[in-house]
Amino acid sequence: MTGPSASAGPAPDLAAGPASELAGGPAPDLAAGPAPDLAAGPASAPATRPGLAPRAWLVWSLAAVTVALVTDNPIYRGLVALVALDVLLAWLAPGRGLRPLAAAVTLSAALAALVNLLAGHTGVDVLARLPGWLPLVGGPLTLESLAFGGALGLGLVAALLAVAPLSLVLEPHDVVDAMPALLERTGIAVATSLNLVSGFGRTFTEVRDAQRMRGWKPGGVRSWNEVLVPAVLTAIEDSVRLAEAMEARAFGAGRRTSYAVSSSGRREAAVVGAAVAAAAMFLGLRVAGAPMDWYPYPTLSMPPVQPLLVLACLALALPAVRPSAARGDGK
Repeated sequence: MTGPSASAGPAPDLAAGPASELAGGPAPDLAAGPAPDLAAGPASAPATRPGLAPRAWLVWSLAAVTVALVTDNPIYRGLVALVALDVLLAWLAPGRGLRPLAAAVTLSAALAALVNLLAGHTGVDVLARLPGWLPLVGGPLTLESLAFGGALGLGLVAALLAVAPLSLVLEPHDVVDAMPALLERTGIAVATSLNLVSGFGRTFTEVRDAQRMRGWKPGGVRSWNEVLVPAVLTAIEDSVRLAEAMEARAFGAGRRTSYAVSSSGRREAAVVGAAVAAAAMFLGLRVAGAPMDWYPYPTLSMPPVQPLLVLACLALALPAVRPSAARGDGK
């Protein structure tokens, strides 16, 4: 037997190209360009988080709270409350409701107005009279006391709505990232508190529903021990597990790291600048002694309004003006 003839054809040049060229297909030109540098590409770069930077939200909330509390004028407080509600609705994430916030706001305003109505007996427009032998609340209930109590409640409403984005728009870790380096542990404590408060509310609801399924009915103050005790014990257990998880992740060993970073650009600069300017204007006029407060005693009167301060309140609405890209992604 004879082997294959060497003259049947030249041997394939294996150095000329890869095996795919022998099958009839063109060989890829490996020399056409440099190999992609995977270490320098966007795959290793931190992702950019859409929306306003957390520090811009923090500065905005502090400025809005300052404006709401530096004066007792209901006009300015009402404007801050409306602006804060508009901003919150513009950035509220899907799936997050406003029912707990609405309940807290309504309760705070009602209590402030009621307490001032019962404790303050100054004014000429008497609505009703309580017996004088009643401690603290005995005496005339005046329209002026009710109006001033409403102004106090409006300040609480504005302050609550101003800080609401920190828990309803931002995530807890965003609040931590918004704090300066020296206050990082403070931010972690605030974020943990926000988680524990919401977690306790969910646990309370779950325990109450479970007890009702077992035949429990609320009958008095002592009957709620069957709900409060398990809820508190569960909250303590959750706190212990959280502390163990933080220790397992080397909490306190170094700076926190995050894959997604928030970019600070011209939009954040505009929001921060407008918020700081509004707060500085109110504080400056307060120090200068300008008339910006409202005192309804002894007779009810209209609060003083300065157009410059109205514009300062409206400047806080800048975060509500969202770009089209932010509206499209739902962030």
